[in-house]
Amino acid sequence: MSNFYIINVIIVVALVTIGLRIAPFILMDKLTNNTYLRYIGRKMPVGVMILLVLYTFLHIDFSISPYGLPYILAALVVILIYGYFKNILLAIVGGLFIHLILVNFIF
Repeated sequence: MSNFYIINVIIVVALVTIGLRIAPFILMDKLTNNTYLRYIGRKMPVGVMILLVLYTFLHIDFSISPYGLPYILAALVVILIYGYFKNILLAIVGGLFIHLILVNFIF
């Protein structure tokens, strides 16, 4: 490969990166008034969380020990913490902490 080719690749990659970083700011006015995007913005977080939970439980083999118990207990801890404190970050950290303790020290 020649130096000219390498420099051209670097320039193209840099321009595409800069363009992708600037595009949201340029398109912001057009996107903020779009009713469909507002609807997606309201519904998407719940949908993403449901998909993440389903994906987590999809690969667990409930027929062998520990029968998915660390995952189930961690999910219950997340539900309980969120139900009590209404803080999703605290709930996720609490569930992760319980899951890591269960997997590494108990099961």
